[in-house]
Amino acid sequence: MKRITILIIALIIGALCCMPSCKKIIEWCYYEEYHFINNSGYEISLTAFNKIDSIWYAETYRIGINDQFSQELEFNSGSSTGIIALCDSVKVIYGNERVSHFVFDSISPYNILRLENYDTVQISNNRRSNTYIFTINDYQNANDISDDE
Repeated sequence: MKRITILIIALIIGALCCMPSCKKIIEWCYYEEYHFINNSGYEISLTAFNKIDSIWYAETYRIGINDQFSQELEFNSGSSTGIIALCDSVKVIYGNERVSHFVFDSISPYNILRLENYDTVQISNNRRSNTYIFTINDYQNANDISDDE
């Protein structure tokens, strides 16, 4: 009888050891927020251009005077389109009067594709907030829109 009890206890312990853990598997994600605040005094139109498989795609966003526009990106499955700060090139139009064009390599304190031109705050170990504030200096640095045509 002792042998049967020991055998049953051994089988129960063996079965418990072979069962999968009850730990929850959590995938790690990283989030970036991009905030664009318009203090330029002019309505802003942002057009983000992305090239995918030799085809150019454009998305346009508008930011009213003293308004803001925000986007959030979740890094867990590759790149994403539609995020202004991560596009291939961008065109910024100020009140249909002035225009700026930027690619990432454009060295300018007004280039919204360069992260060093943002105010960045690390919110947590997996979230960062980036804010770009359009001012009158952005407007004055842009080209006259009639020169763009």
